[in-house]
Amino acid sequence: MKIFSLENSFKRYWDLFIFILATYCSIDIPFWILFPYPQTGFFFFFEIFISIAFFVDLIFNFRTSYFKNEILITDPLSIAKNYLFSWFLLDLLSVIPLELFIEYGIIPKSLMFICIFRFLRIIKLTDGVLFKRTWGMHEFDSTSFMRLGFLVYWITIFAHWTACGWIVIDGGVGGVSNPDTVTRYIRAIYWSVTTLTTIGYGDITPVSNAQTIYTMCIMLVGAGAYGYLVANIATILANSDIVRTQFVDKIQKINTFMKYKKLPSDMQKNILDYYDYIWKNRKGYDENQILRELPPSLRMKVSIYLNSDLVRKVPILKNASDDLISKIIVNLVPVVYMKGDFIFRKGDTGHNLYFISKGQVEILAEDGITSYGILNEGNFFGEIALIMDTPRTASIRAMDYCDLYYLDKDTFMSIILHYPEFAAHIDKLIKERETHNKSFSFKKTDSKTEVPLRKNRKPKSL
Repeated sequence: MKIFSLENSFKRYWDLFIFILATYCSIDIPFWILFPYPQTGFFFFFEIFISIAFFVDLIFNFRTSYFKNEILITDPLSIAKNYLFSWFLLDLLSVIPLELFIEYGIIPKSLMFICIFRFLRIIKLTDGVLFKRTWGMHEFDSTSFMRLGFLVYWITIFAHWTACGWIVIDGGVGGVSNPDTVTRYIRAIYWSVTTLTTIGYGDITPVSNAQTIYTMCIMLVGAGAYGYLVANIATILANSDIVRTQFVDKIQKINTFMKYKKLPSDMQKNILDYYDYIWKNRKGYDENQILRELPPSLRMKVSIYLNSDLVRKVPILKNASDDLISKIIVNLVPVVYMKGDFIFRKGDTGHNLYFISKGQVEILAEDGITSYGILNEGNFFGEIALIMDTPRTASIRAMDYCDLYYLDKDTFMSIILHYPEFAAHIDKLIKERETHNKSFSFKKTDSKTEVPLRKNRKPKSL
């Protein structure tokens, strides 16, 4: 049998299945001890089914990796030793169908308490580390929700156990004469819930010393659980809005700055519109800062995932190796332009290649009116700036808010120095481009005119 990883999909759903069976046992066994019912028919076969499932789970646990000091252990011998000295005995006892053994007189009823080993499995399965490992939950993003969910789960289970304990001490009657089994349990669970939630209407009260002591113990547990529940809810609410709170604080500081400097109202509106866009589309995060904080290997993986398709579309990078492409991607710089901003104008000396991640840009002639076309998400422009110091042949203006990435020429040249073959390819392109430009230079025979750019024709390069 192969070694199962905690992240294995089959193992995750198998653990969930065993968790459901253990939860059923935790509810059924105390109820059966109080109100025994025949273990025949469906109940007989279901008990056998649970025992088989728990036995299969025991076998699986001998072949399931585990974490030790944040290191995944996959050695079969180490796994077996770890399991034998941890949960093996509990799991082995839970395999035995004790309810059937008691029903058919194989073991005495005085050993009923041993049945609890079946539902004690839920302690292992609700362990925070196990659930975080198997379901992809991490300490910093879901711990509060996990704690709250398991707290509600455990309070529900404990309320059932408490009700069963009250039936043992008081009968769960609460003033009702000749109650049936359902009424006894409903009255007991009612007392359990009102006591655990510290409400206590007083219609069911302890009379004997045993009842009083039992009630006080449940009150203490209930007060602690109630306080813990409220604290978790408060933490979740605070953490769910922590990013917004930080962003609002930042906006308040910006507002203070703008008023102190007495910026024009239209300029203030543009600034606030920009930050509103940043919040709606990025939730206020700074992509550069996030990537800088990652280790180099992980930073490269994230960058390649985000921008690989964009970069590989550039013709001059067609023959670039995967390693070179990776280096280029890591050095891309994100930038945002607002509606109407000129990214560059015709005649400017080009230094950057741009990639459109989100938004649209318009290619304009020198007059700022004539349009050569529109570029959308996934397009690029300004690639010739990486290899030539030539003026831009058209203007580029953002048609709405645009998320772009740019690569500057100095960075590009420093990267390709480590790739001689590709550098030679770029040199060849530069020479071909220079030859092409000379063929369209001013005609000395006339010495007055330049080959004109026809109206509404997109320039060959920007």
